[in-house]
Amino acid sequence: MIQASHDELMKKLHGYMDQNSDLRTILEYTKSRFYDATNLTAHNWEHAYRDMMNSIIIGEAEGANMRIVLPAAIMHDIGFLYGAEGGTHGSVGAEKLSQYLNEGNISIDNETLVEIASCIRTHKGSMHDEHPETLEAKVVADADLLEKFGPFGIYQTALTYGEFKFPLSKILGRRNTLNSLVLETVTGREIAESGREYVAEFFDELEKANSPYGDYQL
Repeated sequence: MIQASHDELMKKLHGYMDQNSDLRTILEYTKSRFYDATNLTAHNWEHAYRDMMNSIIIGEAEGANMRIVLPAAIMHDIGFLYGAEGGTHGSVGAEKLSQYLNEGNISIDNETLVEIASCIRTHKGSMHDEHPETLEAKVVADADLLEKFGPFGIYQTALTYGEFKFPLSKILGRRNTLNSLVLETVTGREIAESGREYVAEFFDELEKANSPYGDYQL
Protein backbone atom coordinates (compact mmCIF):
# COMPACT_ATOMS: atom_id res chain seq x y z
CA MET A 1 0.00 0.00 0.00
CA ILE A 2 1.23 3.49 -0.86
CA GLN A 3 2.12 5.25 2.39
CA ALA A 4 2.79 8.76 1.04
CA SER A 5 0.03 11.32 1.46
CA HIS A 6 -1.75 12.96 -1.46
CA ASP A 7 -0.16 16.31 -0.60
CA GLU A 8 3.32 14.76 -0.60
CA LEU A 9 2.76 13.12 -3.98
CA MET A 10 1.27 16.28 -5.49
CA LYS A 11 4.26 18.29 -4.30
CA LYS A 12 6.59 15.81 -5.99
CA LEU A 13 4.51 15.83 -9.19
CA HIS A 14 4.49 19.64 -9.40
CA GLY A 15 8.23 19.62 -8.84
CA TYR A 16 8.71 17.32 -11.83
CA MET A 17 6.39 19.45 -13.97
CA ASP A 18 8.33 22.57 -13.02
CA GLN A 19 11.53 20.85 -14.19
CA ASN A 20 9.98 19.53 -17.41
CA SER A 21 7.33 21.59 -19.20
CA ASP A 22 6.69 18.72 -21.65
CA LEU A 23 5.44 16.61 -18.74
CA ARG A 24 2.75 19.15 -17.86
CA THR A 25 1.62 19.31 -21.50
CA ILE A 26 1.54 15.51 -21.81
CA LEU A 27 -0.44 15.22 -18.58
CA GLU A 28 -3.04 17.82 -19.56
CA TYR A 29 -3.41 16.47 -23.11
CA THR A 30 -3.75 12.86 -21.95
CA LYS A 31 -6.28 13.81 -19.30
CA SER A 32 -8.37 15.52 -21.97
CA ARG A 33 -8.16 12.57 -24.38
CA PHE A 34 -9.21 10.04 -21.75
CA TYR A 35 -12.04 12.19 -20.42
CA ASP A 36 -13.42 12.24 -23.97
CA ALA A 37 -13.14 8.42 -24.21
CA THR A 38 -16.22 7.69 -22.10
CA ASN A 39 -16.25 4.04 -23.20
CA LEU A 40 -13.12 3.40 -21.13
CA THR A 41 -14.42 2.80 -17.63
CA ALA A 42 -11.44 0.84 -16.26
CA HIS A 43 -8.58 2.15 -18.41
CA ASN A 44 -9.49 5.77 -17.90
CA TRP A 45 -7.74 8.94 -16.73
CA GLU A 46 -8.18 8.10 -13.05
CA HIS A 47 -6.33 4.81 -13.61
CA ALA A 48 -3.53 6.57 -15.52
CA TYR A 49 -3.29 9.15 -12.73
CA ARG A 50 -2.91 6.48 -10.05
CA ASP A 51 -0.27 4.70 -12.14
CA MET A 52 1.61 7.97 -12.42
CA MET A 53 1.54 8.43 -8.64
CA ASN A 54 2.61 4.80 -8.12
CA SER A 55 5.50 5.40 -10.49
CA ILE A 56 6.73 8.35 -8.42
CA ILE A 57 7.03 6.17 -5.32
CA ILE A 58 8.66 3.23 -7.12
CA GLY A 59 10.77 5.27 -9.53
CA GLU A 60 12.31 7.46 -6.86
CA ALA A 61 13.06 4.50 -4.59
CA GLU A 62 14.69 2.61 -7.46
CA GLY A 63 16.66 5.58 -8.81
CA ALA A 64 14.97 5.57 -12.23
CA ASN A 65 15.02 8.39 -14.79
CA MET A 66 11.74 10.15 -14.04
CA ARG A 67 11.84 12.09 -17.33
CA ILE A 68 11.11 8.72 -18.93
CA VAL A 69 9.02 7.09 -16.22
CA LEU A 70 6.40 9.78 -15.69
CA PRO A 71 5.40 10.43 -19.34
CA ALA A 72 5.32 6.68 -19.94
CA ALA A 73 3.13 6.05 -16.91
CA ILE A 74 0.74 8.81 -17.97
CA MET A 75 0.45 7.50 -21.56
CA HIS A 76 0.74 3.75 -20.92
CA ASP A 77 -2.85 2.98 -22.02
CA ILE A 78 -3.13 5.22 -25.09
CA GLY A 79 -3.45 2.12 -27.26
CA PHE A 80 -7.09 1.93 -26.17
CA LEU A 81 -7.66 5.35 -27.73
CA TYR A 82 -6.84 3.77 -31.10
CA GLY A 83 -9.22 0.82 -30.78
CA ALA A 84 -6.75 -1.71 -29.41
CA GLU A 85 -8.02 -4.75 -27.55
CA GLY A 86 -6.85 -5.70 -24.07
CA GLY A 87 -4.00 -7.97 -25.10
CA THR A 88 -2.61 -5.65 -27.76
CA HIS A 89 -2.94 -2.17 -26.29
CA GLY A 90 0.69 -1.98 -25.11
CA SER A 91 2.15 -2.65 -28.54
CA VAL A 92 -0.45 -0.46 -30.26
CA GLY A 93 0.24 2.37 -27.83
CA ALA A 94 3.97 2.15 -28.49
CA GLU A 95 3.38 2.15 -32.26
CA LYS A 96 0.98 5.10 -32.07
CA LEU A 97 3.06 7.17 -29.65
CA SER A 98 4.54 9.50 -32.31
CA GLN A 99 1.10 10.05 -33.84
CA TYR A 100 -0.42 10.67 -30.43
CA LEU A 101 2.16 13.30 -29.54
CA ASN A 102 1.80 14.95 -32.95
CA GLU A 103 -1.96 15.14 -32.45
CA GLY A 104 -1.29 16.98 -29.20
CA ASN A 105 1.34 19.26 -30.78
CA ILE A 106 3.91 17.80 -28.39
CA SER A 107 7.50 17.43 -29.54
CA ILE A 108 10.10 15.35 -27.69
CA ASP A 109 13.51 14.16 -28.84
CA ASN A 110 13.78 10.80 -30.57
CA GLU A 111 15.91 9.14 -27.90
CA THR A 112 13.35 9.93 -25.21
CA LEU A 113 10.54 8.85 -27.54
CA VAL A 114 12.13 5.42 -28.05
CA GLU A 115 12.57 4.89 -24.30
CA ILE A 116 9.00 5.93 -23.50
CA ALA A 117 7.67 3.66 -26.25
CA SER A 118 9.59 0.73 -24.76
CA CYS A 119 7.94 1.35 -21.38
CA ILE A 120 4.49 1.50 -22.94
CA ARG A 121 5.05 -1.66 -24.99
CA THR A 122 5.84 -3.85 -21.98
CA HIS A 123 3.84 -2.12 -19.24
CA LYS A 124 1.70 -5.21 -18.53
CA GLY A 125 4.78 -7.07 -17.33
CA SER A 126 4.11 -10.59 -16.09
CA MET A 127 0.35 -10.08 -16.53
CA HIS A 128 0.91 -10.59 -20.27
CA ASP A 129 4.20 -12.48 -20.04
CA GLU A 130 6.12 -9.37 -21.09
CA HIS A 131 9.66 -8.66 -20.00
CA PRO A 132 10.54 -4.99 -19.44
CA GLU A 133 14.24 -4.49 -20.09
CA THR A 134 15.16 -1.07 -18.73
CA LEU A 135 14.77 0.06 -15.14
CA GLU A 136 12.28 2.68 -16.30
CA ALA A 137 10.16 0.07 -18.09
CA LYS A 138 10.22 -2.11 -14.96
CA VAL A 139 9.03 0.81 -12.84
CA VAL A 140 6.13 1.54 -15.22
CA ALA A 141 5.12 -2.13 -15.29
CA ASP A 142 5.14 -2.34 -11.49
CA ALA A 143 3.19 0.91 -11.15
CA ASP A 144 0.48 -0.62 -13.34
CA LEU A 145 0.52 -4.01 -11.60
CA LEU A 146 -0.07 -2.35 -8.23
CA GLU A 147 -3.56 -1.60 -9.53
CA LYS A 148 -4.25 -5.34 -9.43
CA PHE A 149 -3.74 -5.59 -5.67
CA GLY A 150 -5.48 -4.31 -2.55
CA PRO A 151 -8.80 -2.43 -2.63
CA PHE A 152 -8.01 -0.92 -6.03
CA GLY A 153 -7.44 -4.43 -7.37
CA ILE A 154 -11.05 -5.25 -6.58
CA TYR A 155 -12.27 -1.89 -7.85
CA GLN A 156 -10.39 -2.26 -11.14
CA THR A 157 -11.66 -5.83 -11.53
CA ALA A 158 -15.23 -4.57 -11.25
CA LEU A 159 -14.61 -1.81 -13.79
CA THR A 160 -12.87 -4.20 -16.17
CA TYR A 161 -15.82 -6.59 -15.87
CA GLY A 162 -18.01 -3.86 -17.37
CA GLU A 163 -15.53 -2.39 -19.86
CA PHE A 164 -14.71 -5.71 -21.53
CA LYS A 165 -18.07 -7.35 -20.77
CA PHE A 166 -16.31 -10.25 -19.03
CA PRO A 167 -18.56 -12.96 -17.57
CA LEU A 168 -18.06 -13.73 -13.88
CA SER A 169 -16.37 -17.03 -14.75
CA LYS A 170 -13.62 -15.16 -16.60
CA ILE A 171 -13.10 -12.80 -13.67
CA LEU A 172 -12.79 -15.77 -11.32
CA GLY A 173 -10.38 -17.39 -13.76
CA ARG A 174 -8.06 -14.41 -13.44
CA ARG A 175 -7.40 -15.26 -9.80
CA ASN A 176 -4.66 -17.73 -10.65
CA THR A 177 -3.06 -15.17 -12.94
CA LEU A 178 -3.08 -12.56 -10.20
CA ASN A 179 -1.55 -15.00 -7.73
CA SER A 180 1.33 -15.67 -10.11
CA LEU A 181 2.14 -12.06 -11.00
CA VAL A 182 5.79 -11.13 -10.50
CA LEU A 183 6.75 -7.53 -9.92
CA GLU A 184 10.00 -6.32 -11.42
CA THR A 185 11.43 -4.11 -8.66
CA VAL A 186 12.20 -4.58 -4.98
CA THR A 187 10.02 -1.59 -4.13
CA GLY A 188 7.11 -2.88 -6.18
CA ARG A 189 7.26 -6.28 -4.53
CA GLU A 190 7.33 -4.77 -1.05
CA ILE A 191 4.32 -2.54 -1.73
CA ALA A 192 2.28 -5.27 -3.44
CA GLU A 193 2.60 -8.05 -0.86
CA SER A 194 -0.19 -7.11 1.56
CA GLY A 195 -2.44 -6.10 -1.32
CA ARG A 196 -1.93 -9.49 -2.97
CA GLU A 197 -3.28 -11.23 0.14
CA TYR A 198 -6.25 -8.86 0.25
CA VAL A 199 -7.28 -9.68 -3.31
CA ALA A 200 -6.69 -13.44 -2.87
CA GLU A 201 -9.10 -13.50 0.07
CA PHE A 202 -11.69 -11.57 -1.92
CA PHE A 203 -11.54 -14.00 -4.85
CA ASP A 204 -11.83 -16.96 -2.47
CA GLU A 205 -15.00 -15.49 -0.97
CA LEU A 206 -16.40 -14.58 -4.39
CA GLU A 207 -15.89 -18.12 -5.66
CA LYS A 208 -17.63 -19.55 -2.58
CA ALA A 209 -20.56 -17.19 -3.08
CA ASN A 210 -20.82 -18.16 -6.75
CA SER A 211 -20.53 -21.93 -6.22
CA PRO A 212 -24.31 -22.58 -5.92
CA TYR A 213 -24.85 -20.91 -9.28
CA GLY A 214 -21.93 -21.99 -11.45
CA ASP A 215 -21.92 -21.00 -15.12
CA TYR A 216 -25.14 -20.21 -16.95
CA GLN A 217 -26.11 -23.23 -19.03
CA LEU A 218 -29.26 -24.55 -20.71
